[in-house]
Amino acid sequence: MEDEKLSLQEYFYIAYIYLIILGIVSDALFYGILKVSYLNYITILDALISPISLLTNNWKISIFLIVFLGLVYVYFTKLMPKLYQKLRVKKWYAKINDIKKWDKRFEQMDRKGGVIKAMALMFFIMFVSMRLGMGLGTKHRINTKEVIPNYTLVFKDNSTLDVKKIGQNSMYFFYFIPGETEVTVTPISDNLKQIKRIPKKFK
Repeated sequence: MEDEKLSLQEYFYIAYIYLIILGIVSDALFYGILKVSYLNYITILDALISPISLLTNNWKISIFLIVFLGLVYVYFTKLMPKLYQKLRVKKWYAKINDIKKWDKRFEQMDRKGGVIKAMALMFFIMFVSMRLGMGLGTKHRINTKEVIPNYTLVFKDNSTLDVKKIGQNSMYFFYFIPGETEVTVTPISDNLKQIKRIPKKFK
């Protein structure tokens, strides 16, 4: 089925599946590095929201991705076609490239949304790589530095615990306890009464 024949509902369905796969793969890698079997703690809704939540909570990452993908879009839709049109008439270029083949590729790129597909794939790879890097960075910091708590958990029995938050979804809270190097997973609805952010201390 060609892209121009897709209905609005089908576009939403593709985006829905795309976000779910992106959320599952990126989070599974991130938590897998920290030795957590994340698939045991995730729902479809968590996977769907995860990429959106991460980007909205990290504006620097969001700005970088928007700017980068914007530049990539301009390159593929404006600069690359113009450069190709200039080069395709050169004899040396025709000798090392199949002009007819590349003409068809550029035509298909325009007609079938090839640029959007390429950008979607690029975003997927970038996002997954970013989560992989975040997981490796978190593991390194936990193994080499003192864990500094950033949240206070208030349990149903009113006991409290200062922890380093690693992540959270609709049902579970993931964190490190100071002095430990293994992630602890706590059900939110069954155990926790409150989750309080510890204000940062500025020197």
